[in-house]
Amino acid sequence: MIIYKFGGASVKDAAAIKNICQIIGKVKRPLTVVISAIGTTTNLLEEIVDAYFSGNDKALELFDLLKENHTSVIDDLFEEVPAKVSSEINALFIELKTKISKPSSDQFNFEYDQVIGFGELLSTTIVAAYLNHIGQNNKWIDVRTCLDSDDNYVDANILWDSSKEKANAVFPDNPAALYITQGFIARDPNGFTTSLGREGSDYTAAILAHLLGADKMIIWKDVLGILNADPDYFDVTTKLDLIPYHEAIELSYYGARVIHPKTIKPLQAKKIPLWVKSFIDPSQKGTLITKGDQPQPLLPNYIVKKRQLLVTLKPLNFSFIGEKDLVFIFTLVTKYRIKLNFTQNTAVSFAFCANSSARNMQDLVAELEEKYEVELSEDLELITVRHYTPATIEEIQNKHHVLVEQKNSNTAIYLTVAN
Repeated sequence: MIIYKFGGASVKDAAAIKNICQIIGKVKRPLTVVISAIGTTTNLLEEIVDAYFSGNDKALELFDLLKENHTSVIDDLFEEVPAKVSSEINALFIELKTKISKPSSDQFNFEYDQVIGFGELLSTTIVAAYLNHIGQNNKWIDVRTCLDSDDNYVDANILWDSSKEKANAVFPDNPAALYITQGFIARDPNGFTTSLGREGSDYTAAILAHLLGADKMIIWKDVLGILNADPDYFDVTTKLDLIPYHEAIELSYYGARVIHPKTIKPLQAKKIPLWVKSFIDPSQKGTLITKGDQPQPLLPNYIVKKRQLLVTLKPLNFSFIGEKDLVFIFTLVTKYRIKLNFTQNTAVSFAFCANSSARNMQDLVAELEEKYEVELSEDLELITVRHYTPATIEEIQNKHHVLVEQKNSNTAIYLTVAN
């Protein structure tokens, strides 16, 4: 078994879908293909969730835009849309519209997960239908029938034992099989849809690779492989040919955008190699993530996170920051599901950095203000450098106004004022 994963950019329109179908058609079977929502559909669905949860009629207007976007792709793919395709797509639209036409519960995370997965259900239905249309017979799989999770909505945890049994039944060992399925979603014990975290389709592919004992996994991107820096922020970048598993985990932990943070561990556990390749130029070798000691070539790797917020806490009673304070702070951070990008403490203060767009940040800050003096620094950037050199450190310090610096023998982190 080989696992392919295609992201939203690779299925953004009809031409893109035709391109990935050509890539799929050139690989030997069995093959399982995990596909994300089309283009920026997930962003649009998040807007729909926000409007729906707020009781705003705009949810139905956004739904119409979602439907129009997908109808346009379908019309461009097929000269005459098959009745079966229209029926399957319309059924999904009816299900979604029915959902957002009813009153919302008071549980945002639950409602989010019941809506957000429609992007993947729509995209995979369209791609599977087009593959059948051009003679590439395949089986469409609802991934929720084999991936069990807990009910930790928005960031669900996979139930590995039951998922393994179901996955091997749903994806039988057929040497000629082509399966099309969704990333990002699973199902809880009560039958409700859950999501595995934003950008979780990479993780889904890795889960299936682990459960099915895949020979390899390939993530198809719009870049030639994993670069040592984001080309959106750096003029000169270099492709890495090989990255050890442990290094890929470090890079994803610090925010590298190419790989989802939880993707590597299921692959490492079974020593399944992961390739990151370009769907624009599939002939290029790409980047291999596998066992090893050092990346090849060994270069400074830059990771930039925009729109960061620094929260600095000082006790109102002029006391020290002790163990009880840390327990209290981290309990609240967990309660509001805030993901911290780094922390730093002194005897009399504690600071943490997080994405400024975190949904519950205002609620967290309000509760912290009951016990601490809270100082907020906004519009910041977090720059992480793996395998830094004295020259890279000097360059960052010269080009940026650095507020906080953390450094060990291999990694340097700088929180800076946005340029």
